[in-house]
Formats: sequence, C-alpha cells, structure tokens
Amino acid sequence: MKAPRVARPSKAAQAREQRLEEVRACACRTLAASDVTEPNQIDIDHIAAVFGAEVVFDDLEGATARVIQIGDRATIVVSTRIAEIGSIRFSIAHEIGHMLCKHYVRRAAAERAVERLCSPLSIDGTTAEREASVFAAELLMPAFMVAPWCKVAPNAGIRVRAIASAFQTSLLASALRFVELSPDRCAVVYSELGRVRWVKKSPTFTAWIPKGRAVEPASAAFDYFDGGALDQSSRVIPAATWLPREAEHPEAAMYEHATAIPGAGTVFSLLWMPDAA
Repeated sequence: MKAPRVARPSKAAQAREQRLEEVRACACRTLAASDVTEPNQIDIDHIAAVFGAEVVFDDLEGATARVIQIGDRATIVVSTRIAEIGSIRFSIAHEIGHMLCKHYVRRAAAERAVERLCSPLSIDGTTAEREASVFAAELLMPAFMVAPWCKVAPNAGIRVRAIASAFQTSLLASALRFVELSPDRCAVVYSELGRVRWVKKSPTFTAWIPKGRAVEPASAAFDYFDGGALDQSSRVIPAATWLPREAEHPEAAMYEHATAIPGAGTVFSLLWMPDAA
C-alpha cells in the first residue's frame, strides 16, 4: 500500500510564512536592542519612544488604535474604550509593528501625515494587519521565553493565566500564543452569539471544527450564552461536542476551559485532546 500523499504548501504560502519569520526576527531584534531577557523588562512605552513614537489615548471611532507618521516621528493613539492593560500593550505593540515592518498606507509627500486605523484585538484583517499582530505577539511574548510554559496538561487554562500575568498580556492573546507554541493537540475556539466565529489550532491539531456551528449544550462555552456564568476549572467533554466527525467515537474525550471576554459578549474555549483520543 502506498503511503498517503502529503500536500505541500504552495509557493504563495511558503512566501507568506517566510515573510512572517522575517517579522518575528524583527521583533526579536527589537527586544535585543533593549537588552530584554526577562518578561518584566518588556517596557512597551520605552520601546515606542526608542523608535520615535509617542503614545496617547483618545476616543476612536471604528477602531481600537491608530498610528500617525510624519517623517521619522509618530503618534500611536489607543482608544480610551480599552481598559485592560494587556489589550493596551498589544495595541501599542501592533502599531509599532506597522512602523518597523514599513507598512505604508499609500504614497504621500514627506510633509504629509500617513495615518492607519487598526483593530488589532480582532483576528481578522489584511496581510499588513496579520504581520503587525504577529510582530506584537513575538515582541510581548517572545517564543524563547514563552515556549517552556506551553507544555500542556489538562489544566492548560492555569498556564495561560500564568503567561498573561507574567507578560502582562490579555488572556485571549496568551491563549493564542499558547496554541502557537504548544507541541500538543490544542486549539482556541472563539464563539459569538452562540456560534463559532473562528478557530486557531496548534500544528498538531488537525481535527475539523466548523465555523458558524452552534455551540453545543455539552460545552463549557454554552453555559455562558445560556446563563451568563462560567466555571473557572476545565471540563472533560465528549470530543464530538466540538468535532462533528468524532460522533462515531463516543469514547473520545477532550478538555475545555472557557473564558468570557467582558463587554464583548463572546467566549473563547481552550481545547486540549489527550494523545490517546
């Protein structure tokens, strides 16, 4: 019997990944230039100042942050609607990413201001938005520092909270970073209005989680949409709760730790599947 063919990434996909590696390397160089070796040394305001950017807060319509560049000077504006320190830090790092990755909005005379509006707390966006968010994640949660925290156990939610506390990042950003760096099968499922909006998986999590699917009653996330409350501990659930193709294997189980995002009416679930599943 012939071995199954493994699909190779397209040239376009390879080019995108190479570009993201360059973005991550830029973030690492930025940290090295400030002699950062510990999480508590990642001073995002200082890093912004080093690159000629002033950070201010204002009421923004339709965005959570923006950067205005005039020559070699810049102003990073963060929405006053953002209260969480982790989200504020990510927004600032995202805008620094636009600056250092040279994401030019359009041709403009040197004396004109170039302005970019962003919603860096959303996973959706253009290539430039994706690159700026990858830069922010690497700057605030460097892989060489965070990877040791990402060896999964059933209580993965506790590790995510530890990352958020140590690196002053939001729980959602910490969970996404956790999934990126984990060697085990885990995923983040973001649900809104009782339906799956988007999914981010670890490289080893290959199971299908359909977007737009209604959240199942057996899930921890359902508790929030049904009654507005969530358990603080992980829950063992049938894998078919999130993976419809596992319906024929009722013995397969997974762990779910659900977290509500205050003020957004949304929930993200951190899923982990044991190797024996």
